[in-house]
Amino acid sequence: PISCLRHTRRFVAMTLLVGEGKSLYRSIMRLHRSKLDVRMRSLGDAYCRKEFRLHYKPSVKESHRTMFTREWRNYVDTLGGQAKVVGQELSEEQMSKLDDQQKVQLDSLKKSAQSL
Repeated sequence: PISCLRHTRRFVAMTLLVGEGKSLYRSIMRLHRSKLDVRMRSLGDAYCRKEFRLHYKPSVKESHRTMFTREWRNYVDTLGGQAKVVGQELSEEQMSKLDDQQKVQLDSLKKSAQSL
């Protein structure tokens, strides 16, 4: 009864969260289709897909998922507001928040983008 209620609440919350994530993911993919050239879109779609898969696993902390969602919403706002897509450097504050693995991933992404 009480444990069942907790399980049901958790399930409902997770379902709403996943629904919100799917909506955000679809918005990003639509923007990529309309704003990015083929090479940038390929890279952006693959990166986005990977990140959403990682951050919508049940084991991800709620605080991380909230920050993840907020940053991707900022991305949608930034990309949606640009007539022509241009890159944007990470601020010092943003760079300082990255852990070593994220810095390696960012460097790899940068090299991959430069090779296009």
